[in-house]
Amino acid sequence: MSLFPLLLGLFAVVAIVVLVIGYRLEQKRREKLMLYAVNRGWTMLAEDTSLVERWQGEPFGRGERRRARNVLRGTEGGRPFTAFDYTYETHSNDSKGNRTTTTHRWTVCAIPLPTWIGMVQVVPGNALERLAGAVGLMPDIDMESEDFNRRFRVSASDRKLASDILTPRTMHYLLSVPMSAWRTCGADIVSFAPGKLDPAEVIRTCAVLRQVVDGVPAFVWKDARGDGTG
Repeated sequence: MSLFPLLLGLFAVVAIVVLVIGYRLEQKRREKLMLYAVNRGWTMLAEDTSLVERWQGEPFGRGERRRARNVLRGTEGGRPFTAFDYTYETHSNDSKGNRTTTTHRWTVCAIPLPTWIGMVQVVPGNALERLAGAVGLMPDIDMESEDFNRRFRVSASDRKLASDILTPRTMHYLLSVPMSAWRTCGADIVSFAPGKLDPAEVIRTCAVLRQVVDGVPAFVWKDARGDGTG
């Protein structure tokens, strides 16, 4: 008697068990996220499809089955924020033609800017390999701080805009705190990092993004608006 049907059945059972366990763990995680959100005065939405195509650059616009789930919204330090789990799938084939699907998991956090500005991106050096798609998006720029250049890779649509946003004080601050990659994108500043959403990390990320925004000189917003207002 061939063992193949038995092994096939065994593999099927194992696969089902893994899926069930994964589902239950994810349900418990969502319950914890919801409890955290309620205690913090935030709201939580299971999924928001409008976020999938809202921004450009890594990790957006890649793969298939793009989803924005476990969407947290609220206010931290007087500024509204949106944070969520972002996932997409890619496929690969081995030499035998077997197809493998990989799910890429990211955590995204965004806070609004006073107005729309161009794109400036800051990627920590220790994240360059993991964020290969994030580099090369725009020309690289060397800042006046050599310490900052060693720690971060800066790119921007406009060199002057990068210099205006990354003031000496802001660069000094960013060198003093752990931070994931971020970019100004339209009317938002968005941080992005591989992994799953962590509410405590959201609070810390919002604090850093606020410092960056608060450090932008008033003339940057005035020039961006182009209407002579401060």
